[in-house]
Amino acid sequence: MTLDTNGWLLIWGGGLVLLAILIWWRTGRYDIKGAAVESVWQVARGKRSAANLTPIEMMANEIGAEPTHFSRTKRAAATVAAHFIAQALSVVALFMLLIGIVLLALGWFWR
Repeated sequence: MTLDTNGWLLIWGGGLVLLAILIWWRTGRYDIKGAAVESVWQVARGKRSAANLTPIEMMANEIGAEPTHFSRTKRAAATVAAHFIAQALSVVALFMLLIGIVLLALGWFWR
């Protein structure tokens, strides 16, 4: 079975779109801004309780659970570094999504 040009464009476009979604899904857990917005939304809806912590509180608890000041500092630095890497990968994923959509459109309308 051989594929023509529009088939390959559809495959590569769909692959890029799926990869971009996968990157966003994986980097979402490291996004401090997203955690802050989710925390505010959770408090505003009245869903915050002692058993149901906000994402920012969970991040702070992870940092606070470290045994020494030095390890807490390393954990906080790693959290901030992961946030900036996640932001950069989100921009890369956005461009991948746009290129994937263009390839899908070209594959769909190619005659």
